[in-house]
Amino acid sequence: MLDDNYFMRQALLEAQKAFEQDEVPVGAVVVADQRIIARTHNLTEMLHDVTAHAEMQAITAAANILGGKYLTDCTLYVTLEPCPMCAGALRWAQLSRLVYGA
Repeated sequence: MLDDNYFMRQALLEAQKAFEQDEVPVGAVVVADQRIIARTHNLTEMLHDVTAHAEMQAITAAANILGGKYLTDCTLYVTLEPCPMCAGALRWAQLSRLVYGA
């Protein structure tokens, strides 16, 4: 069984991708039933969008995979504590669990 450390390492790999693209190095993965359904990182510079945080990208990607806007029964792993904007969006998305690094 995969654990929190495994999934956080996957989020850290996404953060490394962000760093290599001159983005703020934050990565995120969304997990449902022990399976990664979305993996993302900050895209604010590339998209010229101040809201393109890793968490916001993860919400959108996971919702597209699940075919609905709610992330019930999902866990988000993110490498940094979510900002107020992202925390609010995670609440609206009805995320079941959040694990963040520091």
